[in-house]
Amino acid sequence: MRIGVRTEPDEKLVQFYSTYYDILRTPDFDESSRLLKPKHGLHQLGMPGRRICRFCGKQEGEVEFKKIAHAFPECIGNKALKTNYECDTCNDFFGKTIENDYANYFNLFHSIMQISGKNGEIKCGFKVPCAKRTDECMRYCINILYKDNQLQIHQCKEVSEQYISFIGDSVTISKPIGNCCPIAVFKAIVKMAITVMPIEEIIMFDKTIQWLLNPEHSNIYNSKKLLVRYQMIPGFNVTKYPHYFLYRRKRDAWNVPYMLFNLTYGCFSLLIEVPRDNEINTKFEKIPFPPIPFYTSTEDVWDLSDNLITKNQMHSIVLNYESTIDCTDEYSNQ
Repeated sequence: MRIGVRTEPDEKLVQFYSTYYDILRTPDFDESSRLLKPKHGLHQLGMPGRRICRFCGKQEGEVEFKKIAHAFPECIGNKALKTNYECDTCNDFFGKTIENDYANYFNLFHSIMQISGKNGEIKCGFKVPCAKRTDECMRYCINILYKDNQLQIHQCKEVSEQYISFIGDSVTISKPIGNCCPIAVFKAIVKMAITVMPIEEIIMFDKTIQWLLNPEHSNIYNSKKLLVRYQMIPGFNVTKYPHYFLYRRKRDAWNVPYMLFNLTYGCFSLLIEVPRDNEINTKFEKIPFPPIPFYTSTEDVWDLSDNLITKNQMHSIVLNYESTIDCTDEYSNQ
């Protein structure tokens, strides 16, 4: 398995996307800034002197724009890009609802890849079903953290291989998915795409924006699933910083989705079709995954069309290692 940055892109993928899609540019956000790397403070989308929320449609004077509205959630590691297109009211709504669901859904991946959220903490602890649990048990059955720049995995001896297993030179960690609504998770990804979308495209997504603002989560489509295609990126923190692309179908192209949003960070690259008003049933599942500058392993799909997480549904991640050190004596429940 090859790991790291891929210097030579797949020419077939490049040809497909150059034939059917244009990469959209966002005003005040140049091509090099697609890599969300903090340099000299936050980069801003939009003009601070004429703020209009692209979600509720209200402007300064009707609503406030005092808070920092991150274009992408901080939970993905975005410390570089904020937006003037989001009022305080919508910012609060999204932060307490769909963005919280997104963070819960991807908690395991964010923790393992050392992606720090708002509080800057990088750790993951969780309990598993156990018939032997007592009041003297530790706070977590499995606790994953970093100490002295090394990964530490603390586990109770009663934890089964269903949740953590060592085979050869690899360890597989499986965590029950946190409390979240899958449709809300999909909404959070769509909201990122709408945030960085050029203003002239917004009018075509009016119904999509109303769907984002509806606290009752339902499938926006009549006969399509809410699918997130993904590729896993082997290695440890290879991507370093998040980056994204918005692909819009060329004017003379047909039978492919109108708008695609590709977000790469941590250990994976995500791809969705951005729901559009009156969109035809294009075959999103059939188009090739966009070229990304990293070697990948697994390619699969998450179906986020339901309101509830299936009972006992888990995420898993496989980590390879050269050696291990027993840190049992150093463990303390903090």
